[in-house]
Amino acid sequence: WEKGYHATSMQDLIDALGINRASLYDTFGSKKELFDLTLTHYQEQNAKVIAGFLYYQTNVRQGIYLLFERMIDDALNNDTQRGCFTINATTELASADGTVNKLVAEDKLVLEEILTNYLQYGVNQSQISPYKDLKIISSYLYALQSGIKVVSKIQSNKEQLLKQVSIGLGVLD
Repeated sequence: WEKGYHATSMQDLIDALGINRASLYDTFGSKKELFDLTLTHYQEQNAKVIAGFLYYQTNVRQGIYLLFERMIDDALNNDTQRGCFTINATTELASADGTVNKLVAEDKLVLEEILTNYLQYGVNQSQISPYKDLKIISSYLYALQSGIKVVSKIQSNKEQLLKQVSIGLGVLD
């Protein structure tokens, strides 16, 4: 997370994990296998957190706004500017690594499904027009979220980022 996949050595991993080299190889096989397992675990946990958060939001537009606000707060309160593990993996590795490409593509589908289901709740509660294309809106919200996660690495103005979110949520009107 701090250096990226390519700049992280096996010794960096051994030092960070506090284990010996043989234990790392015996448990995970390789740096690549450890990375793929870690990315998968991160994505699963992230999806659970997002679904759990949205579950308790009865106002759909406000719930999505609060989800974005929480994401922005996490990004801006991170002293090391680590960013989102999935976004970092996407930008560094997805175009050259078939496994990472597959993992981030599957994660995108999972997150879009969570958003689609939440938007459907909004339709059912008469908060969103039933004539909206929920799958396209979910895909758009995923892209907006991804873009804001990237931009937040170089732009630390929360108000401006939230204005972008507000404009983006206009698709729900």
